[in-house]
Amino acid sequence: MTELIPYLAFESAKEALAYYEELFGATDVNRLPVGKEQAGQFGVDPEQAEEMTMHSEFKVAGHKLYAADRFGKAGDFNNSMTLSLNWDKSNAEDTAAMTELFNKVAAHNETKVHMPIEEQFWGGVMGALDDKYGVHWMFNGN
Repeated sequence: MTELIPYLAFESAKEALAYYEELFGATDVNRLPVGKEQAGQFGVDPEQAEEMTMHSEFKVAGHKLYAADRFGKAGDFNNSMTLSLNWDKSNAEDTAAMTELFNKVAAHNETKVHMPIEEQFWGGVMGALDDKYGVHWMFNGN
């Protein structure tokens, strides 16, 4: 089986993992820090290596994502990429869970809501927001 897994790069993936675990309810969080022996390869101070993340994975609503540190490379998230959480809106349990997740993230003081989650003219449910890192999320129930 082939998978397409988003790989996100953060200034501090360790901090981002804690954020996604707390606010998004991320599960199966696994973080591989940089070891002192790899510090030179990643261009980091060996004394700070354990704080850096060379690879991690976690799940949001059962969907796997990867993350790592940027290691000094400039960059941020923009609207050219969106993570879309999709569900069958006829499943009341999934609809309630995704609506609750959206509202929890939307209520965070560093979240920018573009569209509140609500019924749409095409019959689906949709909401859109940027999390505190600028990652654009769409919630789609069809």
